[in-house]
Amino acid sequence: MKSLTDYKKFFSSIEDPLEQLDEIEVLLEFLENPLGEIEANYDMGSISREEYETESQEMDSYFKWGMPQISSIKAQHSDLIVERSKKSWSGHERLKFPVVWNRESYNKIEPEIRTAGLKGDWIKWLLANFTEGKDEFWTYDDRIINAAQLDMYYYLDFLDDSFSVSYSCSKISNNFVTFLFNVQKVLSLKTGASSKRSPRPENPYEEKEYNELEKLIIRTMKNRKGNNKKLTWNFVLKDLRLNTNEGQTVIIRDLPAADDTMKPGILLYEDNSPTPTHQLLLSTFQKKLTYFRKLLLPK
Repeated sequence: MKSLTDYKKFFSSIEDPLEQLDEIEVLLEFLENPLGEIEANYDMGSISREEYETESQEMDSYFKWGMPQISSIKAQHSDLIVERSKKSWSGHERLKFPVVWNRESYNKIEPEIRTAGLKGDWIKWLLANFTEGKDEFWTYDDRIINAAQLDMYYYLDFLDDSFSVSYSCSKISNNFVTFLFNVQKVLSLKTGASSKRSPRPENPYEEKEYNELEKLIIRTMKNRKGNNKKLTWNFVLKDLRLNTNEGQTVIIRDLPAADDTMKPGILLYEDNSPTPTHQLLLSTFQKKLTYFRKLLLPK
């Protein structure tokens, strides 16, 4: 995001208070990870103290502005929040129907929709909420993506090595859209878009896929959760080696830190490479677990 000022302009163009609430909650949730990356880069000596302070202060400004916004909307529109929750699909607090982004997610969800006798309404709803995305992809409207990300717990079983419904819902292939209907039908169903809403400002922190070490951490946490095991950092750390993919090796040893001392860290080697492809200080690993744990557990 170019600046908080740009974001505030975009935010004020959203008229629906529930859409505003979802938008700011998703933004602050998403910024937790890059904020941790800034701290990690400083701890490893990759950026100067001046860069660290500048970047972290910029991030903090979003939280200082955003948290009161969330509290205010929840206080003023509690009745709308409750009403929306009552109308939402089972396992959701925000969406009328579940989203899908490929055949795997469709095959997981379709049986319960069919059993409810609402398949026709569901397909129509999906198509009506698609819009053209980047390159060859389709995406859902922002309001749908935000709501789905906040209702992510419903989708955990088929998100692979990710906690991002947002990423999945932004990379929908043309073949899958054709499977649901066709582009012409999607465009004909595309109605009711607000002309008063400003375009989203450019976001330099645009969501990317997690790196292989982060995916390993997520995979380990998911497997431990599935086996009703604790998600405290020391147990997850111990189990990392049990959840590596083929060609991956995890080593726990001291790493050089920004203060010219050696501190405990995690190194991930891949495909017999002599140098690690990813590494984290143990302190950063603990912070990431705090962030990932918030996403993994139901809201």
